[in-house]
Amino acid sequence: MILDSLVLHNFSLYRGRQEISLTPLPGKPVILVGGLNGTGKTTLLDALQLALYGKLARCSTRGTLSYEDFLRDSINHKVDPSEGAAVEVYFRHMSAGVEHAYRVHRSWWSTAKGIKERIEVVVDGKADPLLTDSWSEHVEDFIPARLSHLFFFDGEKIESLADFDSSADLLNTAIHSVLGLDIVDKLTGDLAILERRKRLATKNTKDREVIENAGRESERLDREYQDLVLVRAAAQNEFDFKKKRLQELTVKFQLEGGQTFEDRKRIEADRHSIAESLRNVENDLRQVAEGPAPLLLVRHLVSSAAEQDAREQQSAESQTLDKILTKRDARIISIARASGTSKLSLETINRYLREDRERRKQSVTQERYLHLDTETRELLGFLRNSVLADAEQQVKRLSESVTRLSRDLLRTERTLASVPAEDSIIELMNERRRLEGSVAEAQARLNLLDEEMEKKKRQRDQLQSKLVKQIEDQVETDFQKEDALRMVAHSQQVRTVLQTFRTDTIRKHVAGIERLVLDSFQHLLRKRTLVSELRIDPNKFTVELRNGDGRPIASDRLSAGERQLLAVSLLWGLGRASGRPLPVVTDTPLGRLDASHRANLVETYFPQASHQMLILSTDEEIDRDYYQRLRPWISRSYRLEFDEQAGSTQVRTGYFWEPEGKTNVA
Repeated sequence: MILDSLVLHNFSLYRGRQEISLTPLPGKPVILVGGLNGTGKTTLLDALQLALYGKLARCSTRGTLSYEDFLRDSINHKVDPSEGAAVEVYFRHMSAGVEHAYRVHRSWWSTAKGIKERIEVVVDGKADPLLTDSWSEHVEDFIPARLSHLFFFDGEKIESLADFDSSADLLNTAIHSVLGLDIVDKLTGDLAILERRKRLATKNTKDREVIENAGRESERLDREYQDLVLVRAAAQNEFDFKKKRLQELTVKFQLEGGQTFEDRKRIEADRHSIAESLRNVENDLRQVAEGPAPLLLVRHLVSSAAEQDAREQQSAESQTLDKILTKRDARIISIARASGTSKLSLETINRYLREDRERRKQSVTQERYLHLDTETRELLGFLRNSVLADAEQQVKRLSESVTRLSRDLLRTERTLASVPAEDSIIELMNERRRLEGSVAEAQARLNLLDEEMEKKKRQRDQLQSKLVKQIEDQVETDFQKEDALRMVAHSQQVRTVLQTFRTDTIRKHVAGIERLVLDSFQHLLRKRTLVSELRIDPNKFTVELRNGDGRPIASDRLSAGERQLLAVSLLWGLGRASGRPLPVVTDTPLGRLDASHRANLVETYFPQASHQMLILSTDEEIDRDYYQRLRPWISRSYRLEFDEQAGSTQVRTGYFWEPEGKTNVA
């Protein structure tokens, strides 16, 4: 299937007739539509789904509105409601080896009695009344509504699948749709209704009346339950919208400095505590300065005094030794003379001894001026080796504390200086508090609806079980209704077989889906060795990732961007598993992805996910860099420009940085 063009007439932000050509060029699957927030990107996705599915379309802007109110609200507010609006889609589809061209035109307008709607289907240039009347059934042959969310999706769908806690239900629905098991479930329900009708046929009038009354009560409870399902879906949409608005407002609040404003008392307490600690440390430093610490400034002089004292000690010892040697040498000469030593020998000995004493005198000559006694010398050594070393450690430790505390104090003072004035932030604070209360109310309403649905479901199931038991008790004793009993028995067997078939089908195909999703994930993932195995529980439909060692990977180990890539991989893998060559339309899909993950999506997913990829993006998602990377695969590009005076959006050819009129990037 190939989408050729989308036409909007007075639809929402689009006033007048606006047409977007979507036909891709060979080898260039991407159609890029750029627009700032609020210019109508999501409206294009809604228009496409509305044209195809009508009241069954999953339009993001519908919320809790009825279909008629949604159509009325979708007429451009600058035109007369009686003029109405229209959406039109052109596409091609192969059937029995032959390609046919289709045009689906859906229009509506306001009258005194309400909204009137008209649909027309044209095939190969000729109106087809039969196809027009049964279009809601025939559209399933092209893009089944149950599979549309795998091919038409936005960033919120990706975020929902990226949340492991809430993605199981979405994955359950998607896998059932891909495998066609929703049809099996419908058939099982139809068989249960058939059984009940056949059992009723076996009853006498009185028993039948009792059972019919119980059946009507059961149907009433079932209708009420289904109504609650719709109400809860609308409440969920309202909750999601308010929660998203609260998240956006919270981000704006933080950017405006709201968080620091709310934390100012704590920050002021921190500043007071840090300042008090700084004063205490400075007092400790002053006390150290009042002791021996100042001597650290002249530590070299203390060392010099110790060295001088050592030299003076050595000089004193040398002088004492010189006196001893002089006496010894005189005695040696005296003994040598008395023993008759020759005059020449005496002169030689005397010269040697004299030179030896002179050498000793020259090596130890030292000026003496300290003349320290033993007690003073010991005090000097204690001061040098112990007292000053301890003082140095204290000064170093306290100085580091002063530096650290001063830095912390400066940081807190800068933070306090950045706190916005109350009058500049109070409106945002009040709005956020209001939204928080509104989100809480919406959450409480959801909880209340969940409880009411559970209660209604329990009542319905109990009544149906009781009804079945009453019928079975009577039918089993009524041998005259053998055919009905046989049909009921066969129906029960078929339901059992269908249940077994459903379970076996999921178990058989889930492995293939796991491989397709894992292959898609590894193509997109930056850290390709992070995940080596992906498993989907066939009963709970939870996703489990494992590393190369076979150990499970906790969901909190994945970054927000990696979880979003996993969500895209789930959509990609399920789309591949469906076996249908359908176009993909995605609205602002990059979300919270970081640069490297965005690059993988741009370079891998967009060019390969489908033969036709329509991307609705802002200039921050597909910026200049990503646009250049994506450019080899772009067939056509557009930008949406909102005219505030006209109150409408215009479709211009060319992306944000392309010249006007350049639609093909060949």
